[in-house]
Amino acid sequence: MTHIFRASFVSAGRDALPRVRRCTFKEGGNDGRKSAKPRSSPGARELVPDDGSNAPSGCSADATLKDRGRRRRLWLRVCQAVLLLLVTVLPAFAQEADTQPNEVPGSLPRLDDSAQVSLITYTPGEELYQAFGHSAIRVKDDLLSMDRLYNFGVFDFETPNFYLKFVHGDLLYQLAVSPGEEEISIVGAYGQGVTELPLNLSQNQKQKLFEMLEINLLPENRFYRYDFILDNCSTRPRDVLERITGSPVTERGAGNQTFRQMLDPYFTRIPWIGFGVSLLLGAKVDRLASPREACFLPADLERAVQTSKNGDQSLTAGKRELFPPEALPDSLFFLAPIWIFYSGGILWLLFWLLRRKGHAIWPTALCLTIFGLTGTFILVISLWTRLWVLHENCNLLWLIPFHLPAGIWLFFAKSRPFLLLWYLRFAFVAACAFVCFSFVLPQSFNPAIYPLSLIIAWRCALELVPGQSVV
Repeated sequence: MTHIFRASFVSAGRDALPRVRRCTFKEGGNDGRKSAKPRSSPGARELVPDDGSNAPSGCSADATLKDRGRRRRLWLRVCQAVLLLLVTVLPAFAQEADTQPNEVPGSLPRLDDSAQVSLITYTPGEELYQAFGHSAIRVKDDLLSMDRLYNFGVFDFETPNFYLKFVHGDLLYQLAVSPGEEEISIVGAYGQGVTELPLNLSQNQKQKLFEMLEINLLPENRFYRYDFILDNCSTRPRDVLERITGSPVTERGAGNQTFRQMLDPYFTRIPWIGFGVSLLLGAKVDRLASPREACFLPADLERAVQTSKNGDQSLTAGKRELFPPEALPDSLFFLAPIWIFYSGGILWLLFWLLRRKGHAIWPTALCLTIFGLTGTFILVISLWTRLWVLHENCNLLWLIPFHLPAGIWLFFAKSRPFLLLWYLRFAFVAACAFVCFSFVLPQSFNPAIYPLSLIIAWRCALELVPGQSVV
């Protein structure tokens, strides 16, 4: 899915298909074609004029000879055309006659009536690239000894400038295929739950889906530009099923949550990762996800398939649990960002009050520098990347990039220039305004950012009090 990273066991692609015996037709000659040279007929006679009385003479005889020559050449051309037609058509009829019922023309076998097509879903795993789970399509035909798992979430770690391409939105993901039973067993052994939804498809729909996946598997078709939400390893299987059935695949219970709200539960056990992702995601992920768009998460795609139709019947024939999920380790709640920042801020404030002394300048300068550096990073990423989920980031209203030069200036300033004092007032007002009015902004924020905003407001206010600073 939408997992940020995804590893897979990739097989030889189309080479893993069962071999199909094809009839061939070969003619004699160097190039396999019949010679265009006409063969002489036993009954043909050569017209040779003689001196006898029967020999035609004058203009009448010449005209007769020319007319017979034209008819003979015409007859020979007709014979050649018929012979060429036979050479071309007969092999085609021979191939069609020898083709078995479970084969189709070309290199792909025809699936047996008992073949099964299903949607495979993995539950979230412990690794980062497993955080959201995964979706794949399985095509299994016991008669052909075929079990292929089609996975749209594969990428190459050896890609040059991997991380730059990922952040910029240029990283190419690809469709890959692997032995179904083998990969499912490996995933289950690692503790991820695996479920299977057999699909209610007609024989023609199964064959069409199989051929569509194989065409997508070709080197010129298998790569696509990954999109964290709109084009990933869950939306691609949804698109395939919609093309086959001609019906939308939607989660009927969705439509009342934003993309961010749908993602948040997956970060409960990895709160620091969730905090970092929340800083990077912009306001565009705070719009409501439509029932179709909600399929960007594997679990939601599974629910959507269970409630979707294929004509008048249900799209799925039930659900099978191949491997139960193992419990994932949870982080200690008091180590989550929100507890660290609130408790750290309160302890810092109490320590300052108990000292009954002036404050030091360097902690304020350090806070401004760190916040400004983070804001600069977010600004550069949001302007540079083509990933729409990182655009229009309202976190820049409290992670103001101008904090960076102000913090460095405060480090080395021996006095308080007017411009620096003005900026400290601005930073104080901006932090207080953000805490009070962030709820009206078109973006939701991680609760852990509010103690950080209060800390910046407090430190800037201390710098505006004359004669209270100490080294």
